[in-house]
Amino acid sequence: MIFRNIRRDLCAVIAASLFVPAGLLAQEAVSHVRVVRLSYVSGTVALKRPGSDDWSKAMVNTPIQQGFDVQTSASSYAEVEFENGSTARLGELSRIDFDELALDADGDKLNRLTFEQGYATFHFVPEHHDAYSVKIANATVTPNNKTEFRTDFRQGRVRVEVFNGSIDVVAPSGTAKLGKDKVLEFDANTPEVALNVQHGFEKDSWDKWTESRDTQAQLALRDMAVSPQGPRYGWSDLSTYGEWAYIPGYGNGWSPYSQAGWSPYSMGMWDWYSGMGWTWNSAEPWGWLPYHYGMWNYDASMGWFWMPGNFGFFSPALVSWYSGPSWIGWAPLGVRGGPGLYPITTVSGSVIQNGQMITPQTSGHVHRSQATPIAQLPFQPSTRVLRSGGPVAIGAGASAGTAMGFAGRANASAPATVLMAGDAAKESALLEGHQRGARSHDPLRARMGTTLGGRYAVGGTPGVFRGEPGGAGLRGMNGPSPSFRGSNTGPAILARGQSAGSSHSGGGEMMRGGGDGGGRSSSMPAQSNPSSSPHTPGPSPSGGGRH
Repeated sequence: MIFRNIRRDLCAVIAASLFVPAGLLAQEAVSHVRVVRLSYVSGTVALKRPGSDDWSKAMVNTPIQQGFDVQTSASSYAEVEFENGSTARLGELSRIDFDELALDADGDKLNRLTFEQGYATFHFVPEHHDAYSVKIANATVTPNNKTEFRTDFRQGRVRVEVFNGSIDVVAPSGTAKLGKDKVLEFDANTPEVALNVQHGFEKDSWDKWTESRDTQAQLALRDMAVSPQGPRYGWSDLSTYGEWAYIPGYGNGWSPYSQAGWSPYSMGMWDWYSGMGWTWNSAEPWGWLPYHYGMWNYDASMGWFWMPGNFGFFSPALVSWYSGPSWIGWAPLGVRGGPGLYPITTVSGSVIQNGQMITPQTSGHVHRSQATPIAQLPFQPSTRVLRSGGPVAIGAGASAGTAMGFAGRANASAPATVLMAGDAAKESALLEGHQRGARSHDPLRARMGTTLGGRYAVGGTPGVFRGEPGGAGLRGMNGPSPSFRGSNTGPAILARGQSAGSSHSGGGEMMRGGGDGGGRSSSMPAQSNPSSSPHTPGPSPSGGGRH
């Protein structure tokens, strides 16, 4: 009788599910856990959160989720990077809404965007069955496979140019399929007018800038000593702003060029995200992957270095929290560099609570013996932290790049540099070399300081680009891996342009870690901690496999 009742109830449940609306079932199969990255900022870029009418100033590496809107001011520009390296780049006085950033039941990415105004270039690289679409006025643009296209949209007039691949356009006045070098123009104010498809266009300064950004990413990935693992966003920055080295006892690690005394989680702000909690927002151009995946460690001869780990999940921040008299502090998880070598970064609790900027000049440091480990911050975010970066007024206006007549378009403006923290004159000289075919294998590189990892001094000054790094014990980057100490016993810079499959990538040493004595374990971040999203546990430092 019991089994009969169970079977009867089970049949009732199945029968009831057959009458659930298909749209509701589809919604249940979609997961909204994705995070993409604001990867380039020039000038004033503003961000609007879901359910808010207020715009706040955004900085590089701001995490973006479904429902966020991004807008640029005059002479301002932005780039958003998706997990697989796809990009959406905004020119001045432009706006884009991220209507959907989700995963379907099969794990494929759903990307539905609305381009509200201005000019922008989209470079989509679908994987598996990923779906992308961009709504522009009353038309929807859908790319086919790997595609790059630009759109200009002002006062109801739309122009779309296809650089690579092909797109499908669906509008009230008809449909069109555009391949490479094709141009589509239409006026959304008069939907009865047919779509106008032409062939050929001239590239302006904006197109050349986006092309240079694409080239930089490709060359930087090729130039790396360690091949990409897991998500692709942010990988090219590691080659641009730092070096990979083999550290005995640990494995391969990456260190940024930085000022002496630098430490992780010391330049940026703590932001609050619903569902993720306190999230580190780094102001360093490279500060994406090293703060949301893997783990940091410390070597006395090199300083701080980051190891990628297994890239299991995005983590808001991989830190342990501490408290003391009138301050809150944090330190990277899993560090085992020895007592006294990695102090805790401290600030007043109000600095975090109000979303204020943290810099080495405005924060302090204490030894762990002076700190009390805590599981989470003892306060909730204020309304100000939800507008971190400060309020900003964004107004619509005309820009030269989007005042279109359909006889052509005016030259659109672009940022002065390809890299953040780059030098325009030096970049220009190297980019000319790219165009002539000379040194075309070399990406642009920028140093933001004269040490690696905040400790090991190297020659040159901030802003120096690709070339011999100088400094004792550091030979060229394309020959045998040199040692910092002039021997084979210390950390050694890895040769560029090689994969991670070298003898130094070494088995179980790849992600060896130790206890950090803080409020969290170095194995996997506790899901109850507000620095970890309940649905995005941090990576385990015990594995070195790929995602």
